[in-house]
Amino acid sequence: MDYMKDQTFAEIVQSCQRQERQGQEQMFNLFYNYAMSVAIRYTPTVEIAEEVVNDSFVKVFTHIDRLYNPELSFKSWLRRIIINTALDLLKKKKMIQQNDLEMAWKVGMESDIVEQLTREKILEYVKKLPTQYRTVFNLYVIDGYTHPEIAELLNISVGSSKSNLSRARFHLKHLLNEKIF
Repeated sequence: MDYMKDQTFAEIVQSCQRQERQGQEQMFNLFYNYAMSVAIRYTPTVEIAEEVVNDSFVKVFTHIDRLYNPELSFKSWLRRIIINTALDLLKKKKMIQQNDLEMAWKVGMESDIVEQLTREKILEYVKKLPTQYRTVFNLYVIDGYTHPEIAELLNISVGSSKSNLSRARFHLKHLLNEKIF
């Protein structure tokens, strides 16, 4: 569904801006699966991902009247809210710790191993990474953030972002080598 060109979507947004429950429920139902697919990449359990999604939608409904620009992609705006909510929750629950993120270790990853796997399998292995490595990996590889943006989001240095990405790749390589060879 191309929700951005659909008149119904604009009506749902307007309903949410007026804080109407029916519009909020429609918005939630329309984007729940997408929101979960983003949240689950950053969280260690489905329960925590659900918490992130619920908190994210509360933020959406609270700020849609002031912060959402209907000329821009709603999904992009929602994704950023979900990612920031997930990171805030992980920091609050001390699942991401500054000291862990500051560790530096550079290791490469062989691309031919990755090419042999499906996207779903790779995401399954990414889910097994320690939280701090999974977070940087998701932000950089999947969501397209730059190292300076990641550093700002996580309150770490750019070098730490790069080293955590390298460490995530190393762990992935190790996991993949165990399964493939």
